Amino acid sequence: MATRKTGGSKPAAAKPAQEDAAMVPPASGTGFVTEPNSPFPDGYSIAGEEAALAGFMAGEMPESDPLYDSYIELEDRKERLENMRRQFDARKGAEAIVPTEEARGMDQLGALVDDGVDQMTLHTKEAFRMFMGRMREPGKEAAPIVGGKRVAAALRGLWLLTGNDNPYADWALLRHEQTIKEIEKRLARETREATELLAEQRKKGLNYSLLQSAEPKVLNLGYRSPYGYAVSSLIVDFDYYVRLQKTLARKNLRSDEQVRQSITEMTRFIRRVFNETTRFDRWLTREEVRRLCRADFVPEAGEEAAKRVEFASGVFGTVPSEVFTARLQPRHSRRRLQISVAERQLLQTVGAQLQEAEQGLDQVVPAGETQESDAGLI
Repeated sequence: MATRKTGGSKPAAAKPAQEDAAMVPPASGTGFVTEPNSPFPDGYSIAGEEAALAGFMAGEMPESDPLYDSYIELEDRKERLENMRRQFDARKGAEAIVPTEEARGMDQLGALVDDGVDQMTLHTKEAFRMFMGRMREPGKEAAPIVGGKRVAAALRGLWLLTGNDNPYADWALLRHEQTIKEIEKRLARETREATELLAEQRKKGLNYSLLQSAEPKVLNLGYRSPYGYAVSSLIVDFDYYVRLQKTLARKNLRSDEQVRQSITEMTRFIRRVFNETTRFDRWLTREEVRRLCRADFVPEAGEEAAKRVEFASGVFGTVPSEVFTARLQPRHSRRRLQISVAERQLLQTVGAQLQEAEQGLDQVVPAGETQESDAGLI
């Protein structure tokens, strides 16, 4: 809180907390307002003095007025603060003990790059197809298959859209992350069960080897978003799972039909997630909705903003309130972490409206039906 300081630049005596909590306007122009976090050693408050001198500066400001000296001091302090900020920026905020030339060396640092080539090794055709995908064959009715490479590109597109403060991009990434976690849990469970079967045989004296490709395929990775690497992690987990399943069939620990069904179910599970993620990317990157952001949800945002909101909600439904208010955020985002007070109020106001709408929907759900978990992310 700003407090009144009188008597030039001499420190003011300590005051009770209640008295210190209010700003006292200058009476004669001989003193100035202070504040605890002032950039000046004497505690001078630019904002406090601007408020105290507002009436004087709104008038003719005659030089004969005692407040004129306070006005000149205010302008001088503003200039000094600006010089302090320029010096701070020029020195990159370095401490005084650091030479200026050393501080400026921060600008010469290059971007972080990989010191080698990221690679992924695959052994099974199932995993390779999962990564590569498949286009629609000319003259055939078979639907195309969305592969991991395509999903990685879609995830990068959604990740970039989070930089526009797009709540639907956040929602898409959250849904992808949540369903991928479920896939990973299932892969881990079935991988553990297969490994335990082989371990039981080893205890009995049968040491079975794990099937692997005679010529595994090594693929170079060059993703430009964190989500691409998450896709490759899933692909190699799936590849290892398939190797284990086929090992169980080869060693007569499971039937061919059991293994075939297990791999088919897992494949469909993963492709269903891939399809939904690419659907979000396909619609959210359309020209008519690409610029969608949280500010569009305010009624005063204008007609074009309202059209973007209507388009997105018509395709995907209403974004969950916890996603809109950023209480739930994706693992990786380009959204600004620091937001203004006005932006925070916007999130709270619109988020409250969305929450009220969700509560209204909850009340009309027929008996016996359950709501989707985690704010309807899935």
